[in-house]
Amino acid sequence: MNSTEKVIMYGTPTCPMVPPVRGMLERAQAPFAYVNIAEDPESRGKVMAINNGNASVPTLVFPDGSTLTEPSTAVLRQKLESLGYKVPQPNLWQSLRDNPFYSIMGTALFLFGLYDGNWVFMALGVGMMAFAVVSSRR
Repeated sequence: MNSTEKVIMYGTPTCPMVPPVRGMLERAQAPFAYVNIAEDPESRGKVMAINNGNASVPTLVFPDGSTLTEPSTAVLRQKLESLGYKVPQPNLWQSLRDNPFYSIMGTALFLFGLYDGNWVFMALGVGMMAFAVVSSRR
């Protein structure tokens, strides 16, 4: 991919899938532009045209015109590698940061379990944080 060509990433601030996708693009050092469709009606229309009337995000548009909508980390990794990017595995911190819902909920459950002395909540919290790490490494 030419270094001046960028991937366009359409998203919204509240979409839980945006951070993992953004994290993978950053780790791959793929140039991209983020467009918030909640603040840009024209871009929202483009996303809806791509996705059969649905404002599904994240939607990625690549310089060759191909698109990915709500890609899994495995599908996005494969696409980036096909474009010549090396996608390193995230470290622990990146995995937790890229999956904020599971990280925050897992931490909250674990801390509540510690406070309440309840091993079930502690185990659920650890499980959610582990899921955040494992899901970002696929």
